[in-house]
Amino acid sequence: MSHPICNSTMWLDCSQGITSAKFYDAISRNFPATLTFRDVHRFSASQRARTQARSVFELLAQAEAHAHGTTLDDVHFHEVGRLDNLTRVLGIFSALDMLGIDEWFATPPVIGNGVVHCSHGELDVPTPATRYLIEHYDIPITEVADRPIIGEFTTPTGVALLTQASGFLSEPPDNARVLRTRILP
Repeated sequence: MSHPICNSTMWLDCSQGITSAKFYDAISRNFPATLTFRDVHRFSASQRARTQARSVFELLAQAEAHAHGTTLDDVHFHEVGRLDNLTRVLGIFSALDMLGIDEWFATPPVIGNGVVHCSHGELDVPTPATRYLIEHYDIPITEVADRPIIGEFTTPTGVALLTQASGFLSEPPDNARVLRTRILP
């Protein structure tokens, strides 16, 4: 990939919420089907991607520490620390880097409501970690008044990923590569 396959600006439509799986899915649908060995090396060697991924997990640790009234050193990741989530977060930033995305914007995500079943039992949506990240990092959200959104459409990892966005826009900037999240099975 001698030339980036997309513009250096990207816009992510989070109208279906945002999780690491939804973000990963949106990128994978816009990623090349074949790569050269050089491309694979670039993908795995991005210092920028590793730094951004570490920032996401640091924010998640802060949110979990706040939710549990503990310190960062005593945080235990459950769903957040699963291998699939770890690899998706690093993969998202590696893919953005490889695609030549210098800045990206997102729509304010739909959060959902109701309850979610997780390792801590049944929690209200948004979960305490999601709520903390939204409030602490001023993440705007989309209110959906015309239909009830039952379920966890946006997770703590999704919100932590959004902290790395350049900003929030309801419409894509001119010439931006448009990615859309979707409901996953």
